[in-house]
Amino acid sequence: MIKFYLPPLIVAALAAGGLTYSVKKIAEKFKILDFPSKRKIHTSATPRLGGVAIVAAFLFTVIGYCLASHRLEFSGFNILFFDKRLVGVILGALILLGAGIYDDIKDLNPWQKLFFQVLAAGIVVAFGLSIDYIRLPAGYHIQLDNWQIPLSIFGYGFKFVVWGDLLTMFWIVLLINTLNFLDGLDGLASGIAFIAAIAIFFLSFSLNQFAAALLAVIFAGSVLGFIPWNFNPAKIFMGDSGSMFLGYMLAILSIISGGKLATACLILGLPLLDVIWVIVRRISTGKSPFRADKLHLHHRLLAAGLTQRQTALMLYLVAAFFGAVSVLSSTESKIQALYWLLILMGSLSIVLIVLEWKKRRSKANE
Repeated sequence: MIKFYLPPLIVAALAAGGLTYSVKKIAEKFKILDFPSKRKIHTSATPRLGGVAIVAAFLFTVIGYCLASHRLEFSGFNILFFDKRLVGVILGALILLGAGIYDDIKDLNPWQKLFFQVLAAGIVVAFGLSIDYIRLPAGYHIQLDNWQIPLSIFGYGFKFVVWGDLLTMFWIVLLINTLNFLDGLDGLASGIAFIAAIAIFFLSFSLNQFAAALLAVIFAGSVLGFIPWNFNPAKIFMGDSGSMFLGYMLAILSIISGGKLATACLILGLPLLDVIWVIVRRISTGKSPFRADKLHLHHRLLAAGLTQRQTALMLYLVAAFFGAVSVLSSTESKIQALYWLLILMGSLSIVLIVLEWKKRRSKANE
């Protein structure tokens, strides 16, 4: 049965690849370029807006499958031809796309971007997507749906589940910014997002969550078609229009058919820990948490002597390993794997600090 998921993967990938070529030509024509600077790694002006191709390919394929079949149903309630939850997902994606395009061309300040991220997350929640409970080891659950507020939007009934919906919005915004921060190296964010989407696809399929599996494979195909254009040396960057969408969709996929937060935390563990560490470090030194620098994990790996390709491939392997663990393991095993992930992050940090210290010392002695 898994072979039935190959056509949407291929369709989305081909659409993304073709659209990326078109977007690249448009960006070059109108000089929508990412220029080199001290905090950036690339050395030549590179077209932006690659995220437009990813989002357009995704929406094209999703809308096509909604019109041709009923395989993308999550809530049991439709608005026209589309599942209610999927409508919220599409609207949120369009908000992020618009904000990302504006930012790639004109620049938004960090607080303006955060506003649009929260708005997109709020719309998703308003259309019924929420985390109802958190699964703990030994079969225990923390219920989050005890306090509900009824709402009415455009004549449709909704319920705002306070704690679950707040957690959902926080989770979506967290992953949006995690992938945004991760997009500092050719092909890194797109490759990690593809690996995560494939892992969620296999997990959803194994749990007979076929609608979630289809959505995951369409997203994976949309990213896959973009990767050849984005891998080092990148011919086009996705920009914020792409990186925000990647994080947004991974957050959506991790909760749309049952909580897969542990799965997402495992696959994106290193980037998530890196984001938390970077934000804490910036705040502790009196800097804005949104101020860009070159102290992320991938920057430190480059400083230690790895090339862009080696760094990307190394982080791909880490994500793929923990992705496999998340698909094949029980909840208790995933918790144990998270502990090992923390140990890996700590050990890697120590090794990188030592290597950077030795590198500075050798330069000082020259």
